[in-house]
Amino acid sequence: MNFPIPTLKDVAAAAGVSVSTASRALAGNPVISQETRDRVQQRAIDLNYRPNAQARALRSSRTNIIGVAIPSLVNPFFAEMAAAIQLEATSQGFSTIISSTSEDPAQLSDSLEVLADLRVDGILAVPYRGTEKVLTELQESGLPVVLVDRELPGTDLVTVASDPGPSLKAAVAHLAKLGHLPVGYLSGPMNTSTGSRRLAAFLTACRELGLPEQPVYRGGYDREEGYRGTGQLIDGGVRSIIAGDTMMSIGALEACHARGVAIGRDLALIGYDDHPVLRLQACPVSVIDQQVAELGRTAFHLLFELIAGASPPASVHTPSTLIIRPSSNFTSPAKEATS
Repeated sequence: MNFPIPTLKDVAAAAGVSVSTASRALAGNPVISQETRDRVQQRAIDLNYRPNAQARALRSSRTNIIGVAIPSLVNPFFAEMAAAIQLEATSQGFSTIISSTSEDPAQLSDSLEVLADLRVDGILAVPYRGTEKVLTELQESGLPVVLVDRELPGTDLVTVASDPGPSLKAAVAHLAKLGHLPVGYLSGPMNTSTGSRRLAAFLTACRELGLPEQPVYRGGYDREEGYRGTGQLIDGGVRSIIAGDTMMSIGALEACHARGVAIGRDLALIGYDDHPVLRLQACPVSVIDQQVAELGRTAFHLLFELIAGASPPASVHTPSTLIIRPSSNFTSPAKEATS
């Protein structure tokens, strides 16, 4: 009597999971919980399931594809980063799959699962706090992973990020020297290393320069938060604003235009990242420039080393630079009156 050969679908049904989950579990994919992997593998044994040898060989081969998980394709900073990574990857014979995670840790975890299932050769990811486990498990499974822009303290994941400290201190000193006090700060979210590190750098700069506590708006990396926060800071009496990222910088511009506040006369403004929208204003905006394209290229080359089998390289902190333009490079009327 001939019995039908068990299929992956049979294993999935017996384990109570989807076919794709069963496939990942049998492959040892770390994005599937250990409990689920054990259950699926036991059901495969019970059914005497044997995966197709050709399929196994196919899964173990190189794909020359990398995955790139970024928070947003609307945010010009991440769009430019993705473009730089893709250009560099193409020059080395790699294709890229780009996933936008909408500043959502759960979406990032889902995207990582999909990328791992597609058997990419490596992953570049902009992480959030709370995604340490899934990223570390991917690395431990043998999949090369490099973090870019944001760090995950407490992990040994290779990271490329900019150092905000010197440029933020230079920005605060520049504003204070010209009398643009108090200075308000538009902060990013605290579940990102960039949000928390830039805020800490701003507060440290104020303290080291002998300034009293300055106003801070704790928001998020989007235009609406920049708009809302700028309004609150202006209503609170600030004479200058430093925005903590590109989208909040654009939101700050919109708020000033809506209120009839003349940047470079009524208010000093320093944005983050050297986007054309900031450069091409009637009053060009001073910025803290992270050189995003170089950030992306550096991250790709570290990933390329890992894919090639090199020992994990050291993490890299790239410098950021204050670029002074007319939006902040004027003496405050209040300072002129007391001169």
